[in-house]
Amino acid sequence: MAETTPESAYRVETANVAVEATAVIEVWSEALGHTERRPAKLAWFYAARGAGLAELFVLRHEGRVVGVTGIGQRRLMWRERTLDAAQMGDFAVDSRHRTLYPALLLQRAALEQGLARHVLLYGFPNAKSLPVVRRVGYRVLPGMARHARVLRSEAYLPGSWPRVLRHWSGLALDAVLGLRHATPLLGRQRVAWLDAPDERFDELWRRSHGQFDDCVLGVRDQAFLHWRFTLQRWRNTRFFVWLDDSGSRLLGYAACEAEGDVIHVHDFLVEQASARQVARMLRLLAAQARANGMRSLSLQCSGPRWLLAGVHAGGLRRREVSNQPMILAVAPGAPAGLDDACWYLTRADVDE
Repeated sequence: MAETTPESAYRVETANVAVEATAVIEVWSEALGHTERRPAKLAWFYAARGAGLAELFVLRHEGRVVGVTGIGQRRLMWRERTLDAAQMGDFAVDSRHRTLYPALLLQRAALEQGLARHVLLYGFPNAKSLPVVRRVGYRVLPGMARHARVLRSEAYLPGSWPRVLRHWSGLALDAVLGLRHATPLLGRQRVAWLDAPDERFDELWRRSHGQFDDCVLGVRDQAFLHWRFTLQRWRNTRFFVWLDDSGSRLLGYAACEAEGDVIHVHDFLVEQASARQVARMLRLLAAQARANGMRSLSLQCSGPRWLLAGVHAGGLRRREVSNQPMILAVAPGAPAGLDDACWYLTRADVDE
């Protein structure tokens, strides 16, 4: 049970990451779990950030750190504007101080600091945090839906069926689905896997981002992708790339991580803002994943209708909605219409 404590005993300060790393990690570990990766998260997102500035705020009670939250700078594009935004994350309060006032005090301080320096603040809190962030003043938006495609049907057929029946029925279903999604892939298609983004990703970003004027879109250049995926040591993300005939130009990429026999798409981008290109790249990726023994393909995203139509045409079906909703707060001087804009979102836009 959380202890009763005078409100005046709490204060919020900007953390000195080098000095208070141990205390911050202890609060995160107790409240959020995954103790083994908390030091790496602190170093990656706050201490050695390569995609803009980040700040960590600590809630103190009698000098002891009992709560933490942070914001990290993120460049967004919208209607040919570059927006200086910030992403909120890593909100945690010690269980002995988990009453409404300490949480509100910490969140309000981060929100005020964030909007004083950035045009908007956004984040993806867990469900338990939603009452607090709503009360502070964030809008809660639908967030991302999860989409999935079965690559090997046998694993999903009833376990009560005889093994031989499951095996041959699975092969038959896979053949039908494979034909359905292979038709647009006739002809030579060049694909490859990379361990890290290269300069071609900058070229793809320059060619593609101007087509997303109606969406808020986070910058996805080589520097960001390197920081977001290559330097995130507790994950093993590789880049599936779709190439032109010469092999010198990227037509699209998907940042992927294998978890057992499931391949997760954490981010993707295509050269042209069209459902056809999205579908084609996802079909190519699915074919590669199945050949490598994967049984399903999964991604979380949100965006304009053409993007979701391309995901559907690529063989993926919507499974879950808003298992990690998005919160948004917009500064008073922000461009008109920004608070109601469509967002292009993938797991690249989340803080882990």
